[in-house]
Amino acid sequence: MLEFLTDGSRHLICLPYSIENLHEMARQLDIKRCWFHRDHYDIPKKRISEIEAKCRMVTSREIVQIVRK
Repeated sequence: MLEFLTDGSRHLICLPYSIENLHEMARQLDIKRCWFHRDHYDIPKKRISEIEAKCRMVTSREIVQIVRK
């Protein structure tokens, strides 16, 4: 089971972190591939509230640390 994380600045990742899991997260959340940016997804502006409600809020620094591991 994936855990969704966001930083309140529309950056979206998941745990456990991997590119494959990011794409699976996007599929589960019905986010188009065009929102993918190398190591994370951006949350589409029109869906911020909906998607953030499904996420655990973390800091931008925590997202960077997870991505770099």
